[in-house]
Amino acid sequence: MLSEALRTIAAEAGVAVVDTARSDLWALFQQQVASWLAREGGQAEHSELARLAETAAALRTTGDAEARTVAARHAVVWQDRFIALLERLAADERIPAADHLRRLVHDHSSGSTETAAAPGVIAGQSVRIQADHGALAAGVVNGDVHISFPPVPDPSRG
Repeated sequence: MLSEALRTIAAEAGVAVVDTARSDLWALFQQQVASWLAREGGQAEHSELARLAETAAALRTTGDAEARTVAARHAVVWQDRFIALLERLAADERIPAADHLRRLVHDHSSGSTETAAAPGVIAGQSVRIQADHGALAAGVVNGDVHISFPPVPDPSRG
């Protein structure tokens, strides 16, 4: 099981793949991500390049109405690929590999990525937030939160 920090790096990298695929930085970033994923190079690197190219093509050919949904889906797919690779590595290899991935993302970020700090959420579709038993649930809280409980009903009203 990966730590939350490593999962956050994988999530940021997934979003970076989607964001960078639509930028001038894509060619170099694509090559470096494929190399990072393949680890040993060779045919595996070519397979990763093909997957990355499919993502870029899907993002380019998506209509405006579904662009956010497709982008979110691809970001999750790439996040899962990064997590899977990190989980396969030996414990002593994970931190250096994650640091390398974080540097790739940082060095090639186009600066227009929508990001959410952990434990934040970026959603391409509807998100339902619900609380019960006197708890508070919020998507965004900007400022103070004051909770007051509803008055107890009059016993004569049932």
